[in-house]
Amino acid sequence: MTYKKWLTLHHLLIVLCVLMIPLLIYKGIGISQKLSTIDQADALYEEQNLIDAETLYQKARSNKTIRYKEEFIASRLEELAPITAMKESLSGILGQASAAARGDDFERLMDAYAGLQQVRSSYMTPEGPYSEYYKQVSEQYGISQSFMDYFKQFRTALLEEPERNLDNGHYDDESFKWKLLRMPAHFFGTEQEWLDQLNAVFQRYDETKLERITASGYIEAMLQNASSMVKQYETHEHDAPWVIAKTNELMDSLLKQDWDNKDYAAFALHSRQFESFASSANPRSKVLAYAKDGIAKLLHSAKKSTASGNYQEAIDLYRALGNYQDTKAEIRATELAWVAAEPVRLLPASGDGEGYKHVAGGTKKFGSNVYVAATDAGNQLFFGRMNSEESVQILSNRDVSVHAQIHSLRIDPVLSTSSIPVVVIEADSAAREASYMAFEVLEDRIQLLFSFEADDLIVQNDGTLHVLNPHGEGEGETAIYVRYGDHFEFTGVKQRYVDISADDVALYPGALVRFTSTVTSPGTGEVLAFGQNSYVMLQGDFTFYEGEATVTGRFTHYTEHYMESQENGTTEEQYTSSPDDSIIVGQPAGRFIRIPVVKVESVSQ
Repeated sequence: MTYKKWLTLHHLLIVLCVLMIPLLIYKGIGISQKLSTIDQADALYEEQNLIDAETLYQKARSNKTIRYKEEFIASRLEELAPITAMKESLSGILGQASAAARGDDFERLMDAYAGLQQVRSSYMTPEGPYSEYYKQVSEQYGISQSFMDYFKQFRTALLEEPERNLDNGHYDDESFKWKLLRMPAHFFGTEQEWLDQLNAVFQRYDETKLERITASGYIEAMLQNASSMVKQYETHEHDAPWVIAKTNELMDSLLKQDWDNKDYAAFALHSRQFESFASSANPRSKVLAYAKDGIAKLLHSAKKSTASGNYQEAIDLYRALGNYQDTKAEIRATELAWVAAEPVRLLPASGDGEGYKHVAGGTKKFGSNVYVAATDAGNQLFFGRMNSEESVQILSNRDVSVHAQIHSLRIDPVLSTSSIPVVVIEADSAAREASYMAFEVLEDRIQLLFSFEADDLIVQNDGTLHVLNPHGEGEGETAIYVRYGDHFEFTGVKQRYVDISADDVALYPGALVRFTSTVTSPGTGEVLAFGQNSYVMLQGDFTFYEGEATVTGRFTHYTEHYMESQENGTTEEQYTSSPDDSIIVGQPAGRFIRIPVVKVESVSQ
């Protein structure tokens, strides 16, 4: 039993020894390597190859097989700490750049490059102690080549984006421009070569995009795109003159096309849209000057059309110009001028499409700015008026027979008052030459004032009516009608006059006579006139002018009139009323004579 136990323990120890042999060998090798590494590091250090020395000292410190010269190694690494930090920084930056390239993360690559620049600037200083070491470490790590490869990878990908945008017609993401501009130019040649290459790409893309948007008819969108591009280029401090140049070219072509096609609405719209763009982006644009000049011409043409009575043409121009500026006031003013020139436009469009047959109207009368009376094809009478507040009132009346043939329509100046117009309509008549109807336009209705069938109607200055051969009362005579309230009443017939000599008026007391005399001096109400051998006094509500006058009236009485003597001193007058009528006064300066007085009913001069 004891033997077995001994044998087992013996065997176990043998096994353990066998197992320790590799460990001892490994330990020995590690010790040898550490000693060798320290020796190599010391040699490199003595040769001032500090970069490789630092690497070996780091390797020796990492070798834990034996604790040998640990303090020495630590002191050397402390001395070489800047190189260690340099290596760690560049290694970390390179790792970050590599990850950015694998993950297609441009911003991360730019961060890595910014970190590289910062590290580089901290070591690459004039006469800096570590400048040469930085160059060596950078070359060892392949920093420049790696970053060049990564940026070229992104350049290739970013240069594909403009073509993709153009193919898809989607221009929302144009970040490729600003990414390309941020790339270090020295990786792709000289700075000018890289700038020229980018400008060629940007110009082709921008111009093609603007052309395609314009061709699609989205002018506002094109200008907004151009404005946005100008601002973005300014933000990134990049000069891109082709944007404004191309926009001017496209708008110049478009505006000239609008003008040549006389599409003034489009011209005005495109002018306003372009002005909004150019006012900030290119205020001295010749295209903008062309647009403003065209607008000025259209405004002048519209005003000229209004002045010449081409109102529809003027309104069409103002409506077109409404795409450029607010022309509501001009349109309204033109419409009012048109209504004033053609008052019938106040009335609603005729339902039968035949329009209004007889029209009379005017302006600034009866308390209205514009007024009009008219009849339609069905003989319905309309009256429209517009007040100073541009409020329109339309009244109508159907008292005229639809079968009547209307000859004329007028607004009578004598029968009308300052506030109430009277419309007189003359139509055909089976019994007489014509039928006459008058309508009074009140505040809220049109009211029939009179209706006659007669051979003629004469409205006297005092508002009475002389109706020639009316059907009914006064038939065969000239009937006289006088207004009472809201209608006219028959008051009698007009007496016929007798043609006589002015010297014989006293022979026809009270009779209606007509004669010709000569007015000696003009006057109103009463003047002295003479016939062949005697004077006659004319009285009436008339203005008499010097010269010959044909008078209709009635002898009513005599009056005495003082006559001056002639220059030869005689008291005899060339004309007297009669030999017995002269009353001689005692003085030769003049005398009183009796002169017949005629109440004048009408006078013609």
